[in-house]
Amino acid sequence: MLHNDIADNQHQADELQCGFKLLHGQYQIESALSSGGFGITYLARDSLDRQVVIKECFPAGVCHRSQGMVEPVSAPYARQYKTVLRHFLREAQWLARSVHPGIVGIHQVFRENNTAYIAMEFVDGVDLVTLREQQPERVTDALLQDVLEQALGILAFIHELGILHRDISPDNFLLSPDGTVTLIDFGAASGGQDDGDGTLDPMLSVKDGYSAHELYQSEMPHRASSDLYSLGATLSYLVTSAPPPISQHRLDALTAGDPDPCLTLSDGYRDFNKAFLASIDKALSVLPGVRYQSALEWLDELQGDVPQTQAQTQALAIRAQTRATRAIFSPDVAPLKISAELENMLASLVENTNSGLVPAGPETSKHRQAKRPQIQPDQPAKPRQLVDIFGDPIGDVDLWLQEQDSSASRTQPMAPPAAEAGLSAPQPEQPRSRRRSPFAKFILFPLRRIFGGAASQRND
Repeated sequence: MLHNDIADNQHQADELQCGFKLLHGQYQIESALSSGGFGITYLARDSLDRQVVIKECFPAGVCHRSQGMVEPVSAPYARQYKTVLRHFLREAQWLARSVHPGIVGIHQVFRENNTAYIAMEFVDGVDLVTLREQQPERVTDALLQDVLEQALGILAFIHELGILHRDISPDNFLLSPDGTVTLIDFGAASGGQDDGDGTLDPMLSVKDGYSAHELYQSEMPHRASSDLYSLGATLSYLVTSAPPPISQHRLDALTAGDPDPCLTLSDGYRDFNKAFLASIDKALSVLPGVRYQSALEWLDELQGDVPQTQAQTQALAIRAQTRATRAIFSPDVAPLKISAELENMLASLVENTNSGLVPAGPETSKHRQAKRPQIQPDQPAKPRQLVDIFGDPIGDVDLWLQEQDSSASRTQPMAPPAAEAGLSAPQPEQPRSRRRSPFAKFILFPLRRIFGGAASQRND
């Protein structure tokens, strides 16, 4: 207990305080939400008075805060902190790529205080841990099947992008009041290839009970089935209110020929569909080859529609990825009913408004068509005439730029005499950097866009 109290006090000391401002006052911290292996998450307000979530790269046990700056706790941790920081910035890139209704959106990423921050949209909802602990009556068979199908659609989407989340757990899923599931915290995510930025310590990314045994060892292959194991563990927690046994212990028991300490869900828990529970059991298989190999395979089995052709498989993928958008584009809202009195009033208003309008006759239409320039498909487009800020045409762009350079050179102040500058002998003339006149700067940007190379070379 004493150790936990000390750890909690340390976390509170590391957190940014309420009112702390980031990015020149663009974001103001309101409160700390949570602390994880990779950082601290805050509730904040932006300059537009929108509620946002700020995630700060602050790996626990690796760094500390000193006079507002985040520093490694000691020199041996400097390299690990640098690796985590690079991985944190890649998290922002993956979030930016993963535009999906079931994935938290990102506003901005920036560097400050010797660390990095991600500003994300605020999602109104409860995580699945809070749901299970505080609202257990909501954990029904229908809800869990809906949560599982949405989660599989999200995983199918990110796996298609070549991203493994590697931190699937109940606290990283948010359930909104409308039933939408959102996946958060991509801090442990990885791409399909090694990018040469170093390997994260597995102890920073694994969660006992939820991580597959291969995630404890960085040299072992991590596949989509690793995320699916964690999703199965998440559903198992919702069913039993406890996480499964640690996967490494299960592997040790299997190797020793002992019984698997993990309970088989389909043998009990009659409040839930047996086939649904059996699918969770399969996802929780110790051996990766026995699990589902893709989110679509699991989703397909749940829906009882085994695809036979590539077209059917692609259709299933589209259905899985777009399922979460149905609530957005097809909200469950009753259509507005208009009374007969209101309908008559609107009709009368439209009639009175349009009574003064004169419809265009054939002659008027012909006159308008005659004035409209006819564009021939094969006729080359007429080049646009460039003008300066006074409206005078520019014929030769290169010559015009030279004139602006000469004008800027004539307006530069002369260097002071050697005697005034305190020099005993004249110094060799230094090459003078060319400056654009205000007119040249004003017009240079559109010239670059139109003439590309010539304008760029003149500016270099």
